[in-house]
Amino acid sequence: MSFDYISAEKDLGQDQICLDYLNHEASYSSGWDKFIYEDCKAVQIWLNTDARKLKLMGSIPYFIAGQNFKTSLKDFISGIDHLSEVLTTDLMKAEVKVFEFGTTLEIPFSAKEVFNSHLKIQGMRTRSFDYGKYFDDRIMTFKLYDANKNLKNKLTKGEREKLTSLYNYNPSSNYLKIESHYKKPSISFKSRHLDIAYLTSDSFQAACKDELINKYGSIMKANSINVNSKKQLTTSTIPLLILKEYENLLPCNLDELIKQKIKSIPDNILTKDDKKSRRRQIKANMRRLESVGTCKYDLSKYLNNQLLSVE
Repeated sequence: MSFDYISAEKDLGQDQICLDYLNHEASYSSGWDKFIYEDCKAVQIWLNTDARKLKLMGSIPYFIAGQNFKTSLKDFISGIDHLSEVLTTDLMKAEVKVFEFGTTLEIPFSAKEVFNSHLKIQGMRTRSFDYGKYFDDRIMTFKLYDANKNLKNKLTKGEREKLTSLYNYNPSSNYLKIESHYKKPSISFKSRHLDIAYLTSDSFQAACKDELINKYGSIMKANSINVNSKKQLTTSTIPLLILKEYENLLPCNLDELIKQKIKSIPDNILTKDDKKSRRRQIKANMRRLESVGTCKYDLSKYLNNQLLSVE
């Protein structure tokens, strides 16, 4: 587990920034100048000479390691220390405005199956994409996305082969990134001033890990239904299969919901005997579907195992 994207700001005071390793990209009327480090677009350095401020924005793992598939806190610290050295200012003292913390899991099923079964987090907006599913509110975005597709889009074949030799990356495997994107970390962690040095502390690392597992656990997931034969998937049972999978989103028990719906149909359309007959048919179809009770695409055990490992 490690940090990825970060946005941080520092008051420079008397520090004189070294520009020898920076390439100037643009100047803005707001007083800010945008730089990149030796053509590496993974991070941006913004300077406001008049206001004596510096901003760091970008992905430290991509900057220091060229990838975010397998990086560690040590890599993150190394990247910050290197930039501090070349810029001649201590970036560990920079105030964190935005950051991401997460991990990559190898999973035994497709990322698409995970996205389809992970439905919502109470109080957060759900956004679905071909490559992932995001849950938003005003202070954070909780992300699930296809890490393998992301790597294939961002890295060359040679770079992916290097991941294979160094970290046992398998392009045929399924990888999922689980990530907390903190838009307002001072609110999330109830801290008026959060600097990069504090991010690297053991206590803060533990807090980020706890938040990641708790937020993932809060996702409402579709129930899993065992289907053992073609006979179970009749025209009548397929709609019931979907309803049973998403039953945990309904305001009441599915059987009770169906019972009340049939009961509400006027007697001139369905007689009492007709209603009893329909209920018997539906119950017979329901018995064909065996509910496992949990989502078979739940990644909790994989995430917990990753938490216990050393990255």
